[in-house]
Amino acid sequence: MAFAPFRQITLARAAEHDLTVARDDAYGLRIDTYYGRLEFAPLGKGTRAEIHAPHADYVQVLKDSVVDQIGVKFPHIVQSIRWDDTAGKTELPANIWPMTVVSVKRMECGFLRVTLRGDVSRFSDEAIHFRVGIAPEGRIAQWPTVGANGSTQWPKGEDKLHLPVYTARHVDHDAGTLCFDVFSHDGGRASRWAQTVVAESEVLVTSPGGGGCRLNGEIYGFTDETGFPAVARILNANSDLTGRFLLYPSRASAMTYPIPDHAGVEVEFAEPGSGALIAEAAQIAIRHDAPPFLWFAAERSQAAIVRAEWRKKGHNLKQAYISAFWQKCEQ
Repeated sequence: MAFAPFRQITLARAAEHDLTVARDDAYGLRIDTYYGRLEFAPLGKGTRAEIHAPHADYVQVLKDSVVDQIGVKFPHIVQSIRWDDTAGKTELPANIWPMTVVSVKRMECGFLRVTLRGDVSRFSDEAIHFRVGIAPEGRIAQWPTVGANGSTQWPKGEDKLHLPVYTARHVDHDAGTLCFDVFSHDGGRASRWAQTVVAESEVLVTSPGGGGCRLNGEIYGFTDETGFPAVARILNANSDLTGRFLLYPSRASAMTYPIPDHAGVEVEFAEPGSGALIAEAAQIAIRHDAPPFLWFAAERSQAAIVRAEWRKKGHNLKQAYISAFWQKCEQ
């Protein structure tokens, strides 16, 4: 792929995700990300890409990102991409591994607390969000592999995995255990899995990322119950934090989720079932309150509205955490 069109799509993605463009000239392009550094340069009629990351799982994340951005615009060439360290590889990607289900406990607030056992070495306060790979009900789980183009090859068709994002609520590095909370709702694939999974079953997890829980200063936060575990983790980790969280439960029972008391942060619950108003409430805060740091987690379309408003007002995305924790199913 020629460097000129590759440069254009890379700069567009960097702008979309507010990534740092450390270099952009005739000799190449450099993008700095949470996971590592991407460098691109002309190579004859094509493009050479280099990845610099601290460990193998982050290398895989960045490979997937590069292959995906090419595939969106130029799907006819995506299978011809080659990296110098992945020829012929078919094993599990470095950023994905199996863990064993220890237990699932029902909480009175309408959540299910899942405990897994396995490798938790990558989990820290700097990276608390991860995906769980859940096989379709009634089918034997098929694990992903690394394709010839270096990208993760996920099972397709009837074997396609459900990959919801969760927050690591508790991590015990000595015991090798990870706890996360699943909100139980009718028709939810993850909640159905949590209700029926058998102890000692295996489930896939992905390497954590997507933001940490260490914050400082003043915060103004909005979330539905999918973000309640992250709010609890943030309040536990930052005793000097100040500000306010406005929480939007879909039903009254979620209001009893164990949110820790905090001396500097006010936590308020909106009327149960009023989650459709969360994006509007955040927009009003952006326009009139100018929060020093905005924290927003909700449905994908709501997050997009809030992100656009934040940018419209000229705010730096580095002074905000605006994330889609779930997505409505298409009818």
